[in-house]
Amino acid sequence: MAENLDHQLAMTADLVEHMRAIGDKVDVPRQVDHLAFFPKRAADAVVADLTAAGFSVGEAQRRLFKVGVEFHRTDACDQESAAAFTRDVVGIVNRHGGSYDGWSSMVQR
Repeated sequence: MAENLDHQLAMTADLVEHMRAIGDKVDVPRQVDHLAFFPKRAADAVVADLTAAGFSVGEAQRRLFKVGVEFHRTDACDQESAAAFTRDVVGIVNRHGGSYDGWSSMVQR
């Protein structure tokens, strides 16, 4: 099932506003962690696409029919930057038939 980009962008906007409300300096670049799940057959291609997009990819967590992929990249978390990395990730997730679990980062004060 394809991820809905509009839904993911709305969730990203809400998260950025929450971060800003708690005093996060969202314009400061930091490691942003992501998690997505893909069919096992897509694992190698997913890693290649994520790496090409500048993400560092952790060890895949193999399950019965899917593989969980944790990946990260250094990005700012202001609205524009967060929307850009959300578009990047959702594009890769959709291209490989995956599902995106979302992103997180440490608060920068």
